Amino acid sequence: MSKNRIGLVLSGGGVKSLAHAGLLQALHENDITPHQIAGTSGGALIGALYACGYKPKEMLQFFKETPVFKFSLFALNKPGIMDSEKYHELFVTFFKNKTFEELDLPLTVTATNLITGKLEYFQSGSLIKPLIASSALPPYFSPIAIGDHLYSDGGILNNFPIEPLQKQCNILLGSFVNPVEEIDKTEVNTTLKLIQRIYHIGMDASYYAKFKRCAYVFIPKEIDLIGVLDTKMIDKAYEIGYNHAIKEMNTIKTQISNALPVPP
Repeated sequence: MSKNRIGLVLSGGGVKSLAHAGLLQALHENDITPHQIAGTSGGALIGALYACGYKPKEMLQFFKETPVFKFSLFALNKPGIMDSEKYHELFVTFFKNKTFEELDLPLTVTATNLITGKLEYFQSGSLIKPLIASSALPPYFSPIAIGDHLYSDGGILNNFPIEPLQKQCNILLGSFVNPVEEIDKTEVNTTLKLIQRIYHIGMDASYYAKFKRCAYVFIPKEIDLIGVLDTKMIDKAYEIGYNHAIKEMNTIKTQISNALPVPP
């Protein structure tokens, strides 16, 4: 294994995930290139766009052109508000019909198998369906069928997937955009917001122990100001990520230089 093989872990977070793109832009400007990426939900999308050769600033366009809510995408006779299957053609515009094997660097995408109740890692074969599955945040998006199974958001079981990288990379960098912050009780004023808050707490509360296995974990300040599905804040999320990464760059470089091999 190369002594400077860098693995990048990208958490889910919907629109918040654009902060990952801001981090990637700052890393690029400082000649730091990940050799392998593992991501969940929005982090999987950012990772896939990067592995397809898109520049960080170009990633914003994918999120701007892929609607969260649109009448033609509503689900009929299936669970969920939006029909995940209908997003396939929108994804083809950016990802074509690429396979994992055709990407510029190795990528792992997480998704939750609703039939077996287990997490699955996708690393080979067709790219688009695993990306849609990983991003199918319940209850907004319907599960998607892959083979004989139904899949949903990878963040249900693993929103910070360091595991696929631990034996492949000896330096792990993490980017986590879903810190659980205290909120005002007025922010839990609808059924959907209640479900989202409970989901958020349960999904992210257990991941801080994993941070200790990383050389550095990027948690941009002010990212909690961005809503998971607030598409009006796409540029702002990117800006928050980029500005925080620039401020942290000396620390990032130092931690990479001082990093020891990650134990198996």
